[in-house]
Amino acid sequence: MATALISTTSTTSIGAGPQNWSDLPDGLLHSILLHLYLTRDLLAFSSVCRSWRSFAISTMAAFPTSIFPPLFIFSDTKYRSRRCRRIIPSSLLLWDSATSYQIACTKTFNQSPVEECILSIPFLSCSHGHLLFLTRCRQILVVNFITGFQITSPVLPFNHHPSSAYSRLALLTSPVSSPNCTLIFLTTDCLFLWKINSPDLISRPLRVRFTQLRQMIVVGSRIVVVALVGRRVWALELGNMLDLPQYLCPKELVVQCPTHEIFPCFEKAQFVDCEGEILYVCFTPSNETSNGETEYKVEVFRVDMFDDHMILVKMDDLGDRALFLSDGVNATGCVCNNPERWGGKNNSIYYARDDRWYRFEVGSFVSWCKVSHTKCFNSFWHYASILQ
Repeated sequence: MATALISTTSTTSIGAGPQNWSDLPDGLLHSILLHLYLTRDLLAFSSVCRSWRSFAISTMAAFPTSIFPPLFIFSDTKYRSRRCRRIIPSSLLLWDSATSYQIACTKTFNQSPVEECILSIPFLSCSHGHLLFLTRCRQILVVNFITGFQITSPVLPFNHHPSSAYSRLALLTSPVSSPNCTLIFLTTDCLFLWKINSPDLISRPLRVRFTQLRQMIVVGSRIVVVALVGRRVWALELGNMLDLPQYLCPKELVVQCPTHEIFPCFEKAQFVDCEGEILYVCFTPSNETSNGETEYKVEVFRVDMFDDHMILVKMDDLGDRALFLSDGVNATGCVCNNPERWGGKNNSIYYARDDRWYRFEVGSFVSWCKVSHTKCFNSFWHYASILQ
């Protein structure tokens, strides 16, 4: 599609305008970009030349949320032995959300260059177009799932290896190419900060020991942490990383929700950064179905964050936006504006689970079976690094 548009325009401008691809005016490049729907087309656009790549990065950064849908990422699995039956990821598959599911099922999925030996390492999260793994050598391995490019952190100064998916969280504060990109790694009793490509990292013990870590999200200069046990939310003040106190004291945030008697924090609840506005999506238990499964109501709240408390304000709908969530621990979630542009639905939540995804509307009711988290990663949504 992009080639056809470029060819038509360039032939009409012979002798009267730019002759090279890199000389095309920004207005024309913007028009071409808006006619693309698939992430692979955007990646192809950015690969034409340096000026096109620079234009794509700056243009996508100017959008409050992406106008492209995120990639659906899941693993192709195999079994090590019949007796053990432990699931081993063999490869990472990428599927563009703008491609119809029927077409995708009849074709080969795009395969990530990430090697099988890496996929067997305990998975932490996906952040800013990179997969984060915790190696046996107590290092964080940062891998670009499109190019396979790897960065390895210094050795983390702790003696134990967190064994449970609920005992560690990790994320990047910004794209890896950013000069201030910092890796945040949180365990139940310690916080680690590593500025990418720096020879050293910062570690700070916590005065409060967390249990059952569920999600971590950066809001300004604060790290907001959700713990499952007790349905509690904590905040860690970052400020200047070089001036952090010797011990960090997490502050518990009082959660106020006018439409609920208690804070609706359940297993599948997630914070999502939406155009600088923090949303809280939860699946509230409602009724029990005839087959014994619990029925959940899909609810979305706007989060108003204050110094020592946060208020959840219920939203009736998402307007012309769609959210992309998943079962994974510390799944950050993605937001897309005007999904009808590529065939999606407004006011929808696309939920990834195993090797499939499901679409819900805000306020609808869904039934779930019990979710089990594994050390290898679950399916999730994420944008390729070019969109960062």
